[in-house]
Amino acid sequence: MKLLEKLGFKDKNENNINQSIESGNEDYLLVYPKSVEDEVNRTISSLGFIDKDIPENKSLEEIKKEYQENKIKLKKINENLEKIKIDNIDELKNLPKTIDFYKKSSKIKDKMLKGRKYFYLSGWVPESKLQVVKDSVEKYEDSLVDQKKNSQTIANPPTKLKNNKLTRPFEFLVNMYGAPNYNEIDPTGFFAITYMLLYGMMFGDLGQGLIFILASFLVEKKNEVFGQLVRRIGFSACFFGIMYGSFFGIEDLIPTLLIKPFDNILKVLVASVAFGVILIFISYILGIYNKLHKQKDLEEGVFGKEGIAGLIMMISFILIILNIVKINPLPMKFSITLLVLSIILMIFKQPISRKILGINPIYDQSSADYYIESSFSIIEALLSVFSNLVSFTRVGAFAINHVGLYMAFEVMSKLVGGGIIGIIILIFGNILIIGLEGMIVFIQGLRLEFYEMFSKYYKGDGQKFSPISKL
Repeated sequence: MKLLEKLGFKDKNENNINQSIESGNEDYLLVYPKSVEDEVNRTISSLGFIDKDIPENKSLEEIKKEYQENKIKLKKINENLEKIKIDNIDELKNLPKTIDFYKKSSKIKDKMLKGRKYFYLSGWVPESKLQVVKDSVEKYEDSLVDQKKNSQTIANPPTKLKNNKLTRPFEFLVNMYGAPNYNEIDPTGFFAITYMLLYGMMFGDLGQGLIFILASFLVEKKNEVFGQLVRRIGFSACFFGIMYGSFFGIEDLIPTLLIKPFDNILKVLVASVAFGVILIFISYILGIYNKLHKQKDLEEGVFGKEGIAGLIMMISFILIILNIVKINPLPMKFSITLLVLSIILMIFKQPISRKILGINPIYDQSSADYYIESSFSIIEALLSVFSNLVSFTRVGAFAINHVGLYMAFEVMSKLVGGGIIGIIILIFGNILIIGLEGMIVFIQGLRLEFYEMFSKYYKGDGQKFSPISKL
C-alpha cells in the first residue's frame, strides 16, 4: 500500500472515491522484478495489453478533472462523427463495394503491362456494357479501346447469367454442379421449372407446402437465395397437394383434383416414368443443340451417345419395352432396326465423322483399340438409357411414400387411443415428414437433375463472370 501511495494512488475506501470502470475497459497494475521485465512485456503484448503512463506531479483530483474534460471532448467528437455518418449514409452503405473494387483494382494493376507513359489492360465486358466502357475510357487523353470478338481470342470467355426473378434463385443449385460453359445454353430456366415440378410431385401436400412458404420468409433473413428457393418449392408442394387432395397428410379435408397416389400406385409409377421420358427427351434435344449449333461438334452431336444416335437408342429402347408389354405403337422389327442403327452409328462415329469433315488421321489410336473401346461404350450407353428411365420411378415412389408415412403415424395415433397423445404423435409425424422427407426429396430432385438430365446436355465447366464493379 505504501508503494501505491508513492505512485499517487490512494485507497478508494479511505477517500470514499466512487470510481467507475467503463464497460469493456479494465485497468491493471503489474508489479514485478526488473530482471523479468522483457519476459513480462512480451507476454502482456501478446495478450493485447496497452501500457498507460502514470502522470507525474499530478494529484488524483487533477487527473479526474482532466478525465472529465476528455470525456466531454470525446462526446463532441462522437456527435460530429454521427452527423458525418448521417450526412454521408449513402456513401457508407456502398463502402464495402468500394473497398472490394479497390482491392480488385490493385490486383489488376499488378498484372498490367505498363511502361513510363502507357499501360495495357485486357478483360471481358458484356456486349451490352461495351459502349459504357468506351465512353468512360475516352474521357481520358491518349486512351484507346480495342474491341475483339470471342472468336478472336484464345481464352474461353466467362459466363454471365441472365435469368428472371422466378428462376434466378436456382442459379445457386446449378452452380453447385458447375458454372455454364460459354458454348452451352444456360440450363437455369429448364432446371427451375423441372425441379419445382419434380419436388411438388414427390412432396405434394397443401399444409406442409404452406409451412415451407411461411418458413421461407424466416430463412430469407439469414440467406436470401435459399429462402427464395424454399418458397418456390413450397408453392409447388401446395399445387400438387391440391392435385392429390392432401392437407398435412389427411386426404379427406379437401377434394382431390387429379389423383390419390396411394390409391393408384401403378398409375403413379407409370406416369412418373412417362414424365421422365419427356424430360430426358428434352435433355437430349438441348444436348444436340449445344453440340451442333454452339460447339460445332459433328462427331458427338450426331454420332455420340448424348447426340442423335443416343436419342435414337433411347426411342428404340422404349419401343421395344412397349412391344414386350403388348403395347405396339410400332412393329418390333422396326424398333430393333432402330436400336441396331444407333449402335452402328456410335461404333463408327469417329471414322464416319472424320470422313465427312475430311480430317486425318481417321483414328486417334489404333483401329483395334478404338473398336474395343467403342464396343464397351455401347454397353455403357444401353445401361445408361435403362437406368435413366427406371430412375424416374422414384418420383412416383416418393409420392406414394409421402402418404404412407403419414398413415403410419395415423395408425400409431389410433393405437394410443387418440386424445392429446394422439394429436402430439400426428404433429410430431408432420414435423418429421417436413424436416426429414423434405430434405430427402430435395436431394433426390437434385440427383435426377444432375445425373439423369445434366449428363445429356450440360458440362458445367465454365467460369462465372466476376466484374470489378457493376456498370
